[in-house]
Amino acid sequence: MAGTSVIEFNKIKICVNDQVYEPAEDTELMFEIINAEKNEKVLEVGPGTGIISVSLALKGAEVTAIDINPYASEATLCTAKINKVQINIINGDLLSPIRPFVFDVAVFNPPYLPFEEYDSWIGYSWSGGKSGAESLIKFLSEVKASRIYTLYSSLSDEDAILAELKNVGLCIKTKREKQIGLETLFGIELVKCLG
Repeated sequence: MAGTSVIEFNKIKICVNDQVYEPAEDTELMFEIINAEKNEKVLEVGPGTGIISVSLALKGAEVTAIDINPYASEATLCTAKINKVQINIINGDLLSPIRPFVFDVAVFNPPYLPFEEYDSWIGYSWSGGKSGAESLIKFLSEVKASRIYTLYSSLSDEDAILAELKNVGLCIKTKREKQIGLETLFGIELVKCLG
């Protein structure tokens, strides 16, 4: 891939290019909450550089990664190759390329800013629609997993996100916050509600 460079983040070598979101504070927050065990079946939607998928594959998880951005799919493949792990990489929109399946773990660092900037592939990584929650809400309505790890921003429509969690029967098991200027990011672990 032209314009690709290799950097290190969280002690993992990753491939980056100008059309792929580089790991940042939101990625660090995801690393704080994610847990996957050897042989667990993991789905990551929106892997970007593939750093989270690769870190879980290095732990022995069986990872499938789906990204709408073809440059991100290529970056994830590159990152997997330089770290010598196998990941099933699919270029597509959310869960549309796969048949219904219950994963052990699902991960989504969604676009969460209330913008609609889709004039370049990298815009898909931060443009969360008018409310900043559209992609996450659609993901939550479709995904089936024992544990789901995701995040949202204080700039997103939190009421809509919480309403969707209730609608699909998911409860927040773990919640972490990270302040970035005037914005707060919320990393959450979701599980099926009991009773």
